[in-house]
Amino acid sequence: MLTIWVASPDQPRPCLLADLAARVAERHHLRASVSVPAPADWAALNVHPADVTAGAPQPLDVAVAPGDGPAGSPAHRIRPGTAAHADLTGLDPLALRLALMQRPYREQATLTRDDLEAADEVLRQWRALVGHWALSPSKPMCAQYTGEFLGALDDDLDTPAALRTLSALAADPVIPDGSKFEAFAYADRFLGLDLVRDVGR
Repeated sequence: MLTIWVASPDQPRPCLLADLAARVAERHHLRASVSVPAPADWAALNVHPADVTAGAPQPLDVAVAPGDGPAGSPAHRIRPGTAAHADLTGLDPLALRLALMQRPYREQATLTRDDLEAADEVLRQWRALVGHWALSPSKPMCAQYTGEFLGALDDDLDTPAALRTLSALAADPVIPDGSKFEAFAYADRFLGLDLVRDVGR
């Protein structure tokens, strides 16, 4: 069991990081338990519900907390940068999830309306591509791209590198569409962007 504590559940970025850490842990056959000090509902960002506890659990494996914030006694601490964002009105809520993952989590992120609109457009494009690729015969995932994607996530949750790998895969004219579909569907288990949402529509 991997225990994860989120010190600031009122902010989306710490909760998103805990969610990513839990998803990556499960790939390594570790059950993950996320706890928060107060109720937090980020279901619109595909963040899995967390347990509300009075304090950080012990023993504690991972704490997601700013550098000067309370975090119990974790074996590992994830220190997210601040992340201010603009109004999401009219946009897919997951555009915020994508926009945050496009930036290194330790860096401060001030997301403008243009940033969120650009992320929303990427979501639309990728979902359309995945819907198109789903019409082709299934093919095994490309080991190189999949390895690079997973390696980026294992390297301190380097989501910007993981997303760049997916962009390169989408643009690769050699990889069969069926292989691209399988890779994007698999990658979305970690990214949580509902990339296969439009399949069959």
